[in-house]
Amino acid sequence: MGSGAAGSERNAGSGGGGRMSRRSEAVLVAAVLLLALWLRARGLDWGLPHPYHPDEGSILFHSLAFGTGDLNPHWFRWPSLLMYVMFAIYGAYFLIGRVVGLFGAPVDLLRSYLSDLSPFWLMGRWVSVIAGTATVWVTYRLGKRAFGAAAGVVAALFLAVVYLHVRDSHYATPDVAATFLAALSLLAALRACDTERARDLVVSGLLAGLSASAKYPGVLAAAGTGAAFVSLYSRRKVGASALVSAAAAAALGFVVGTPYSMLSFGEFVRDVTRQFTMVSSSGVAQAASSFAGGLKEVFGETVARGASVPLALLGAVGLFWPGTRGRGQRAVLVAYVSAVVVFAVLITVKRSTYLTPALPALTVLAAGALTGVFERLRRSSARAERVSMAAAALALAAIAVVPSVRFGTALASPDTRTLAREWVEREISPGTAVALEEYGPVINQSEAQLAAMISADDTSIEEWKGPQRMLSELRLEVGLTREPRYLVYGIGHGTPPFRLPGAAEAPDRLVAAVESLGVPFVVVTSKAAPWRAMEGAAPPRSEVHDTFYQWLGEVGVLRRRFVDERPVPPIDRGDGRSFHSPVIEIFDLRNAPEAHGRAAGEGGSDADETTPGRDARSGDAAAGERDLS
Repeated sequence: MGSGAAGSERNAGSGGGGRMSRRSEAVLVAAVLLLALWLRARGLDWGLPHPYHPDEGSILFHSLAFGTGDLNPHWFRWPSLLMYVMFAIYGAYFLIGRVVGLFGAPVDLLRSYLSDLSPFWLMGRWVSVIAGTATVWVTYRLGKRAFGAAAGVVAALFLAVVYLHVRDSHYATPDVAATFLAALSLLAALRACDTERARDLVVSGLLAGLSASAKYPGVLAAAGTGAAFVSLYSRRKVGASALVSAAAAAALGFVVGTPYSMLSFGEFVRDVTRQFTMVSSSGVAQAASSFAGGLKEVFGETVARGASVPLALLGAVGLFWPGTRGRGQRAVLVAYVSAVVVFAVLITVKRSTYLTPALPALTVLAAGALTGVFERLRRSSARAERVSMAAAALALAAIAVVPSVRFGTALASPDTRTLAREWVEREISPGTAVALEEYGPVINQSEAQLAAMISADDTSIEEWKGPQRMLSELRLEVGLTREPRYLVYGIGHGTPPFRLPGAAEAPDRLVAAVESLGVPFVVVTSKAAPWRAMEGAAPPRSEVHDTFYQWLGEVGVLRRRFVDERPVPPIDRGDGRSFHSPVIEIFDLRNAPEAHGRAAGEGGSDADETTPGRDARSGDAAAGERDLS
């Protein structure tokens, strides 16, 4: 057993193109990590102080709620490991703030969050940045152990620049943290193949359980643990008890991160069932018609967009390339990537985030294939081979980094929702009624609406058992300090009696509601209905007949359209799925027939188009505008 481990360490210093000095290796890895950190931290404050990503608050507000003394999240659509991590961070933030006089009591921390969530969301996003950068380092270790030092550096470079991983590292969501833990689990599994020790399998299982406790699909890391066990068992290095121990460790890791999965088992089963039903049988439009069709979409479209076509192809080659240094190591990587891809194919809702955890192993396989090709095609000196391989790796990384750079540039532009909010506050009188679709601008609510929301016990989290009265009073207190305030009617969302029917589900009822209420302004957004025929929106995905939108065009005047000319590159189907800068249109329904006729007589509508991508330096005032005649 000792000779196998020693042999692996000897081989780890070499790879395609000959040996790499330890100094050169360290310098290259440091440079790659700095690049990874820069790409992930660039534009990290996007959207703030507005909560434009709908999922970030799910983790962060639950973390604050633990400060009441109730450590049960009462919400298990996601597991709770990251909630407890953020709770610890917020606790440290509170202690520091108390020392410097920022906070006097825990309630001040909650009041600060409700007043300005920016520092709380930034802390959550920095956790993803750090986890994402650390995953690049783990990927280097994976590649080095499987294929040699050169492959390790190349794999780290690939993961550092791939767009899908860079994008998800900008969000305070569990995807990147789960990916980090899954990568550590794979590293322990590869080590088990070398050391032939059962305890490394147990460590791999424990880390797989922790990954699942960050996000449920993280349990797929156990596929790598299982592949390592099969390799060792076939060589009679471990017995069946090793598998039992690894499985027990995985269960322990999950329960440590999500303890109320056992302590509040009924709530846990209820929410996990809801989540599984949503992603597996919701019957949404993007369901694949066949396994082959789903595989084409997941690997041929999502991975190709999220990691670049050349890297996706090279990773596919790596799935079949027999060039790992140690026995069973290739099986570990292939088993894990295959498990993630098959899971993404089989579920109905094919979100790109489900493929993020596969990227470390996929980039390692791509790096192994690249270095292996140069080993097989050796035609010149070792130095020339190293130069050629480095040039190829840099060329592939340059292609993959383009959407990542575009993404950071887009985040530097004001979000269209921010510009729309500024326009509303500048052009519409306070107290005016506004009908607003989901994912539109954040508009301050009237006192009546705040009171209605509080009476409905809308705490933004499901079934929280904390001090409801205190929270409601704080929300009202903070909400009343914000000016100007409007009577906001939510189209398809909101609190009764301010919730209106959805535009796609009940367009006739929505028309009747807007007419009966006499709402003078309507704000629609492509994110709420990405199939809508809006300029700059996503291409059609369904045959929904949008009666409401047609009615708006007939009786209202389009006052303003906000379109980002530097949108984020798409990964999921269409730009409409993006969390950033949806197309927003504001319609004026006051004296609509007269205004409509006036616009026709002038040769077009009086709407302007604001394009934040043109000049982001001073927001709406600097954005380009033109008549839509």
